Amino acid sequence: MILATLFVVLLVGIYKTEGQCSHSAPCALMGGQNLASPQQLTSSGGSLSMTLTVQVSDIKIDWLTLHRRCYDGVFPGPTWRVKRGDVVNVTVVNTLGLPHKTEAPNQLRLPNTTNLHTHGLHISSKEPQDNVFVHIHPGESYTYSYQIDSENPSGTYWYHPHLHGATLLQVHSGMAGMIIVEDDADATTPSHLRAVSCPENCAHDIQLMFQPTLQYINNGGRGFANIQQTIQDNPNYRHNQYPVTAGGNLEEWLTNQANGIDHFTTNGQLWPQLAMTTTETKRFRMVNAGGSAILELLITDTSQQPTSACSVLEIAYDGVYLDEARTPLTGKTLLIPSGKVDWLVACGTAGTYELRSLSSNVDNLSIGGFQRLNQNLLTIVVTGTSSSITVPTSLPTRPSFVGDFRSLTQDQVFGRFVIEASPGTRLNRERFQSNTNYRFKAQLNTNQEWYLVNSDPGAAHPIHIHVNHFQVISYNSYTGPYSVSGRTGYVFFDQDNSVCAHQHSAYTGNENVQTPNNPLRYLGHDARWAAGGTGTLGYSEAGLFRDAILVPPLVNITIRFNAHKYTGEVVVHCHLLNHEDTGMMLTADIVDQGADLTASIPSGTAYPGTCKENDPYPFNACDSCPTTINTSSTTTTPAASPTETISLGGEAAFLTPRSWNFTVFLILGLLQLV
Repeated sequence: MILATLFVVLLVGIYKTEGQCSHSAPCALMGGQNLASPQQLTSSGGSLSMTLTVQVSDIKIDWLTLHRRCYDGVFPGPTWRVKRGDVVNVTVVNTLGLPHKTEAPNQLRLPNTTNLHTHGLHISSKEPQDNVFVHIHPGESYTYSYQIDSENPSGTYWYHPHLHGATLLQVHSGMAGMIIVEDDADATTPSHLRAVSCPENCAHDIQLMFQPTLQYINNGGRGFANIQQTIQDNPNYRHNQYPVTAGGNLEEWLTNQANGIDHFTTNGQLWPQLAMTTTETKRFRMVNAGGSAILELLITDTSQQPTSACSVLEIAYDGVYLDEARTPLTGKTLLIPSGKVDWLVACGTAGTYELRSLSSNVDNLSIGGFQRLNQNLLTIVVTGTSSSITVPTSLPTRPSFVGDFRSLTQDQVFGRFVIEASPGTRLNRERFQSNTNYRFKAQLNTNQEWYLVNSDPGAAHPIHIHVNHFQVISYNSYTGPYSVSGRTGYVFFDQDNSVCAHQHSAYTGNENVQTPNNPLRYLGHDARWAAGGTGTLGYSEAGLFRDAILVPPLVNITIRFNAHKYTGEVVVHCHLLNHEDTGMMLTADIVDQGADLTASIPSGTAYPGTCKENDPYPFNACDSCPTTINTSSTTTTPAASPTETISLGGEAAFLTPRSWNFTVFLILGLLQLV
């Protein structure tokens, strides 16, 4: 009798969802369809050509119809499958219309102007390639011609709009797709990897685009209805036009905390199902294709407990292979907004499992203040008799420009720069001004050592750097200031709560701010990172290559990269896309050897990361460097020195005989003698 009653209740629930629920009578979403693969566009004969039409289309999830900007009416956009050396021609046709909000920069605006960014590719930032400052206005079209670098790491990437002011709206609307640079089909790719990868074994190559499609409950300005309201979106694309029989309108129902409409979709579906057998290994290519929430990934049973029935090996982050496959260091994989990761997955026991994002308080200190997701992303249904699968750990060799820079000496690095995040959507103490306001210049084919710091005492920021992948070197003691925003501006404080001597160009001394309670609670990242283990999910280990990294509060991270092959603008920004749209972005410039290196490094007379009068810039002065530099005297980095090519662990890299700090020291010394 009990079973019969439950069966009737289930049938009634299904009937209500599929037959009665509507925009006027909304109810909980069901999801659960079989996983669909994105449309595939594959290069042939060294080229791939396509047209992407930007349009508003109706996307249906259960009974709910979403009016979304997308490419060609498909959601997500088609996957590009290309090879190193290919030419990819993409004509973007913008069919969106006017009018739209056209107010000043550094706010949500221009919802119907667009462009395209190939996120993570090692590619030129000059037109007609990955120039994110192209504007494709309503009714216009533009053709990009991308030359996929012959050394671009084979791996998983993605594309999305990057129109300053509209990136958040358009990416969260659904304008995104995966890019796969396929492995070489020869002995350089281990056979076990070819067996689970396109183009030879696409059935085992599982593409998973995680998108914040159904994040309607507002969280830090990132609820979709809130975005539409702020950017003054066309009323025809919103859901407040649909009255709900029980009262109010559909937009109010979607944003109501009690209804819980705060979901990511996977390949445009809600909680889809993937079928596997106990004898298979799958390659999961996963992208956090959004700008809002962190994903903390693991495979669980249906009671949300970690399971040993499925083995997971990480093989690549942000498109770059690890040295060898490994189990996640803390039991989970952190996927920050824009992050990419590849897994090898085998489940040797039949059953139903879930690929989930599951957060834990134990990782709070390593992550900082951030939106975190707790939900199922994919149900995995495994059939067959129990088996044991051993997955080899060998991986392809990385190209030389993503070799290993950890053993460089200080005189083998030319170019040191600090990227400082602070409250009020600022990088290096200012909001974005223009793409030619270069905050730093680096010479082509030199090794760069940059420091990522965060003076925000509470919020973490995922920092993305275009063009070149960077290697994580170390987490260092943070001795810099913390910053606080108020109604009339923002102020930097020393760690003893005194006002810093070095502030920023807009500082007046009359800012009305209050120091927060316990502003230094996140200090100690260096010690926690060095210890490793439990509670360190938010950190990236030494040696890992990334194109974006989580920068938690009050941290100092050293990264290195080679300014390889391409001159031109390097965009740096927070990938919380409402932060990027409202000003948390800057540009650096990579120039030829011997070119002028003048750049707008400080804000006013204050260099990023500094506080006290005698603070060094940058942080880790080498043995031959001065302990401080006169931060009020120059915004110019020194001229280039000749470069030489040496071998680092058998892989070529370009080095410079001395650091720019030492050159500044010599110049200042000569001026004193004169």
